[in-house]
Amino acid sequence: MVQKINALKIITLIQVSLYSMTGFAQIDKIEINQNKSSVEFLCIGNPSALKIKGEKAKVQGQISNTENIFGAKLKVDLNEFVTGIDMRDEHMKEKYFETDKPENRYATLEIINLNIPESFWKKNEEFKGEFKGKLLLHNVEKDISGKITFSPYKKGAEVITVSSFPIKLSDFKISVPSFVGITVAEDVNIEVKLPLIVVEK
Repeated sequence: MVQKINALKIITLIQVSLYSMTGFAQIDKIEINQNKSSVEFLCIGNPSALKIKGEKAKVQGQISNTENIFGAKLKVDLNEFVTGIDMRDEHMKEKYFETDKPENRYATLEIINLNIPESFWKKNEEFKGEFKGKLLLHNVEKDISGKITFSPYKKGAEVITVSSFPIKLSDFKISVPSFVGITVAEDVNIEVKLPLIVVEK
């Protein structure tokens, strides 16, 4: 009987040890808090002193997390973007994004195989890295790469991720926008903010 009890204790200790060593074993699923999410774009006008910022768009999608590998499939309704001038917004969506066409209304972003160290889930430290993925915009899909930051993980609190990456409008067959004499550079920077709800097992 003593030997059986000792064997059970040893097995339990091994299981506890493995559980504590593997941060990802504690994670059941990760969800996006869509209401707090945001996508913004920033482009520079000519004259260069003018900066046009698109904002207010929310993110839909799914997050995957398997053995240190993080992935995301995200979708954004381009009609949700606003730049602060109603006429410019209408011009942007109708003439350049062409969101009246069903295949153009949404942009999708996929983050592929982002390796997050296990220590992130245990040490309450910020994680900064680079990611690769695919962007479907204006019915054109291109490979992209960018930078991503995860706020420190705390049990019961949201993890805030911020990813940013540049695109060139011509790569997506979008004409260089011009509005009331102002031409926008075709280089655009995009930032995606995702508050993540982490559900532990």
